[in-house]
Amino acid sequence: MLKTITVTIVKEPRISAKMLCEYAESSAIARKSILKACKIKDPRIISISKRYNQAEDLISECLEYSFEYLGILKEYAKDLRQKSKTLTGKQNEYTLQCAEALEQFYRMRNQIRTSFGKFIINNAVNIKGRKLDINNVRISIRPELMLSNEGGNTEVGFIKLCFCKSKPLTDSLANGIAALGRFYFSSVKNLDFRSENCVVIDVFANKVFFAPKSDKRILSLLAACCMEIADRWDKI
Repeated sequence: MLKTITVTIVKEPRISAKMLCEYAESSAIARKSILKACKIKDPRIISISKRYNQAEDLISECLEYSFEYLGILKEYAKDLRQKSKTLTGKQNEYTLQCAEALEQFYRMRNQIRTSFGKFIINNAVNIKGRKLDINNVRISIRPELMLSNEGGNTEVGFIKLCFCKSKPLTDSLANGIAALGRFYFSSVKNLDFRSENCVVIDVFANKVFFAPKSDKRILSLLAACCMEIADRWDKI
């Protein structure tokens, strides 16, 4: 008997910051595929998009606790590789991918300490509702970590973790994601973050990106993309 797959149709235009930045750089055919993926929510695709959730949680918890304990990520990775031996199919695959993500992030430990050791880092994985509306399109802004000053009282920046194993982030994609995050905190939360404190990390590429000092051109391009998305949404 064939298994029935139930999809959800999203009525209003919605897109993630990363997918919006990908949309801006895509061909007409690719843009249509991106909009279909955003409007027609297939549970199989949603499952794939969540495959790094465990690695995301472990990295965020570790950084919030202490930089001195980054080594525990290696132990977590070892445990996940051992656990994968008891699993099959996609569960085995996703568990191994999480283990590899932890190992890759651990390779960045010195750079992470040097770049962010002066901040208090707070885990923001479970904070929901960070949305930015541009030209009738709702964009999800979801940094996993927030940076605060030494006293921990004032938020001064954020870190967005990206797990792009097969397709590393380009400079322009990372700049767009960071610029959107900075714009969200400025326009919605009235927090004026310095560009160097608005961070995107490509875990598998071992690269750290910062928001550009001048982001008007990027935001203007993305705003134009939002107008196009809003116009095309009902036609998908």
